[in-house]
Amino acid sequence: MDADRFRSLAETAPPDLRQKLLVLPSIVADWLEPHGGLAGRKIMDFGCGLGELAAGLAFSAPTASVIGLEVTDQPTQLPTTLEPIGLALPPNLSFREVALGEVGDENEFDLIVSWSVFEHIQRNQFNAVMARLKTRLKPGGLLFMQVSPLFFSPEGSHLWALGYTDWQHLTRELSEVREDLEASVLNDRQRELHWKLFLRLNRFTAPDFERRLAAAGYSMLRRQIDRIDREPPAELLTAYDRDALMTEQIVLLLRRN
Repeated sequence: MDADRFRSLAETAPPDLRQKLLVLPSIVADWLEPHGGLAGRKIMDFGCGLGELAAGLAFSAPTASVIGLEVTDQPTQLPTTLEPIGLALPPNLSFREVALGEVGDENEFDLIVSWSVFEHIQRNQFNAVMARLKTRLKPGGLLFMQVSPLFFSPEGSHLWALGYTDWQHLTRELSEVREDLEASVLNDRQRELHWKLFLRLNRFTAPDFERRLAAAGYSMLRRQIDRIDREPPAELLTAYDRDALMTEQIVLLLRRN
């Protein structure tokens, strides 16, 4: 499928899907353009979820080989997601299911992409995962990493279902967070999934990520730090670093040493 036809169909997708098929791949492509671009590359989408971003990368770079890694079999649902807008899985896209904390057994990747994943890797597993990912990259291979929202930012709990958008996870007791979940309209399974997701967030700040990545053998090529434009609650400023409270997103491009 040519690029114009793909874009025409993707533009008809619901906003969230359109974002993952068109907007996010264009951001990755822009960051990679000074470093050889995406064409002809072997690309891993680490923690690909349903695989929409992986599909967007594959459609936007038809000469690339894109492999999505996820800990469940969710990517098999992607054809159903694409079908209503007239798209099928591109031939240069495939998926792998891996165990939690694992990174698959393929190597020689030119690029690893990860969008809103690394905040979910638990602190005691993070260094090992980064070391394993490094072995999957070619020498000099690239890692594009976006993390948002960081834990100490207003929405850092990832509990949007509870309306937690103003640091409530830091101003409430842990027992109150659990009570809010129990009182929510979520079903029992959803409550438990949200609770486990919240507890497993690694609580890293932007400097934490950068220090750990440097120690793992990655060199920084480009970084973007996005901060909110509103003041944190005064009660939090006596206990937490202001910069941590106001840093919402980091985007990093790194090279394997």
